[in-house]
Amino acid sequence: MTKKNKVILITFFSIILCIGGFIRVRIEQQKDSEQKIANFWETQKPRVEKFIKYNFKNINSITYTNIEKTPFSTVQNGYINNDKNLYFDVSVSIGTGEKEFESNISHSGNLDSYVKYPEFIPVSQIDNRKKK
Repeated sequence: MTKKNKVILITFFSIILCIGGFIRVRIEQQKDSEQKIANFWETQKPRVEKFIKYNFKNINSITYTNIEKTPFSTVQNGYINNDKNLYFDVSVSIGTGEKEFESNISHSGNLDSYVKYPEFIPVSQIDNRKKK
């Protein structure tokens, strides 16, 4: 094997190793990001439950399904009273700098009859009302 062929072969394998390393780092970053989002929603579940139980009536159970990440927010999906037709999506808008869940919720039309108030009361206001 000539010196030129050895250099080409070493360069080729070096490039392959660099690409493989880059791909591995990106995969690890993705897993880390997903874990951070899952941990975030785990800490927010008590706030979500407080919000739902305060703003909706006849809530017996809350079941969480999956988490979605969008470019500007993260969304926790779920349903209430073991009825998948009574689903909801709560979100925290990363783009606006929100640090905790307050009141961003969308829900199925089937949940309309469970709503207590004309407007949703955010978690921070619920806490203030309970202090008084």
